[in-house]
Amino acid sequence: MGFYQKEMKYLPIVGKALPLLSALFGAAAISFFSCSQKQSCKFKPEPIFAQNLPHIVQYNFEKEGSQSLESIMLDRGILLEIGQEVCGNAYQEYRFTVKGDYSTQPDSFWMQEASRQFVFLSSFSPKQAPLKDWGDIIEMRRAEMAIGQEREVQPGIYIKIDRVLSPEQATLLVTFSQKGE
Repeated sequence: MGFYQKEMKYLPIVGKALPLLSALFGAAAISFFSCSQKQSCKFKPEPIFAQNLPHIVQYNFEKEGSQSLESIMLDRGILLEIGQEVCGNAYQEYRFTVKGDYSTQPDSFWMQEASRQFVFLSSFSPKQAPLKDWGDIIEMRRAEMAIGQEREVQPGIYIKIDRVLSPEQATLLVTFSQKGE
């Protein structure tokens, strides 16, 4: 059982080797990791989604300097918030919040759910299609990953999966980050 109200079918992940640098950074993520090490940043965060996409009920995007917050209410009752920093130690944090008590779910559930969510998000439009690569990487690496711990998936590129639980709701946190040299 996942976060979805309705069961969705996903293609099985076969043990294919992804060329990680090209797979990790599709069109939606290029500007996320491309920024100057200098004090002034020549990049500004760009939205990953848009109001008119399938499954989006409510949408908001705000940016200030090199940071942004994108808030999306999905038709399956999931609130998705994406925080970005595009300069320095760049990151994107995806926060999937759903109502309900998920406190009895094992760590493996959260790893699998992270992968499932990115596969789902990748289906919205061609612009989001590269998000499937993140889901594939999480799926391929989930046996090596631990909740709350960063995992380097390419030199300088990290993924961290965590969760915040309460009896009323659960939040799945997936953070992609790039550490400076």
